[in-house]
Amino acid sequence: MMIAILVVYFGLMLFIGYLASRRVKDSRDYFLGGRGFGPWFTAFKFAATWESGVKLVGSPGMAWNAGWSSLAMGIGTPLCYFFSFRVFGQRLKLAFDHFNVLTLPQMLEKRYDSRAVRVIAAVAILIGLGGSLVAQFKATGEIFSAILGTDYPAGLLIGSVIVGIYCIMGGYLASVWTDFIQGIIMVFGSVAIFAATAHAAFGGLSPDLLSQLNAALGSIDPNLLDITGGGKMSWSNLFIILAITMLVGIAMPQQSVAIFSMRDVRTARVAMIVCVVFSAILAWSLALTGMMSHMVLDPADVKNPDLVIPLLIPRVLSPLLGGIYLAAVLAAIMSTVSGSIVVAASSLTEDIFKLAIPERYNRSPMFYNRVGSTIFVLLPLLLAVKPPAIIFWIGVFAFGFLVFTFLMPMAGVILIPSATRQAVIVQMISTMIIIPVWTIWLQKATGIPALLIGLIGAPLIFFIVNAVCRKSEPAPEIHALWDKFRQL
Repeated sequence: MMIAILVVYFGLMLFIGYLASRRVKDSRDYFLGGRGFGPWFTAFKFAATWESGVKLVGSPGMAWNAGWSSLAMGIGTPLCYFFSFRVFGQRLKLAFDHFNVLTLPQMLEKRYDSRAVRVIAAVAILIGLGGSLVAQFKATGEIFSAILGTDYPAGLLIGSVIVGIYCIMGGYLASVWTDFIQGIIMVFGSVAIFAATAHAAFGGLSPDLLSQLNAALGSIDPNLLDITGGGKMSWSNLFIILAITMLVGIAMPQQSVAIFSMRDVRTARVAMIVCVVFSAILAWSLALTGMMSHMVLDPADVKNPDLVIPLLIPRVLSPLLGGIYLAAVLAAIMSTVSGSIVVAASSLTEDIFKLAIPERYNRSPMFYNRVGSTIFVLLPLLLAVKPPAIIFWIGVFAFGFLVFTFLMPMAGVILIPSATRQAVIVQMISTMIIIPVWTIWLQKATGIPALLIGLIGAPLIFFIVNAVCRKSEPAPEIHALWDKFRQL
């Protein structure tokens, strides 16, 4: 039954990719879907890309291990959506349309009147998303092999081929359509396993479920009721999680593209509400599932917190619902992978190929667009077959690398009219060096997280250089953009 459900799901994803390919006519369609998406597609694209497979597998495991402190990310995620759509999103959409560009590096070039900024931004996206994709492909191979009962290389190939085909065929349009379906599956799967686990632990859902849960957790380990999980989640880590979560919409290119592709600025208001509801359902159902699993699973069997979900599925779900939840896990992973592939391909083709071989590119743009997507399917796939020993650090650094490389340049687009190209260039290059060096070599030695270094260092470098190089008056085009901001 489970395998049959997954086969149907895979077939649906490939069919959607085929349908999308029939609608794609040019690069604007391929990389932005025509920039006409309403609130529901925008919301599910943004949320499904952000709420990755780590959410559906890792969140219950973390809740098993740390109790109520595991909700820190879940509580912070609505802040991500509020800042992404209401604080930053409407201005980002206006700026993107004002400059009439196709990619984030092109917008930065227009904002700072600098080709160097565009090239640096494109390189940063290729490095950051390239590293992220290797880690994501590795996770894809492990999850697919575990679910389908194959070895790791076969699982990696199956997952990569499916997501690769629909991305290469349909580009961003296929990614949006599949993310919408995948988001629905993620919600249904999360609610199903929550209800089933509550039934196994306490006989069903009831108004006093939280009281029963707290009493049971307190008898097992009082630290599970503590906001820090008895020290498992430090206050500094809680602060970093909340701070960085609020910056996702402005600082992560694979998230910003969902904002750029909105129909208009009003779309952001409804999309925010849809995202918050989506996130709340996932956060509460998965965290409570992980905590309730203490009443269902034998602790001796849970040798690793990530085993909570694989152990729960056959214990509490029917084969039908188990297959749906497994499809939800795969959906979460594939939505994140597809978003990263399309954004990385857009930077490679529009910001590298188009500058390096303009005549060839302009003769066959769709050919090069699909070549770019193919490269970002095959290269991470090959690297993930025998992933580097430092694969964990690659995944960790990729997140911080992207967030802090783009944080201040993007802030300069919508919040700081006096931002200079010199400050942006120095800050981006500095961050691109500091984050990987600190993550791989200095984080363990100093005990200071690379994310904290980026959170402090990127703004500090930017504002120091900006103060030295500040112009007396922003360009007229920037004044025109700020006039549009004031009308919001």
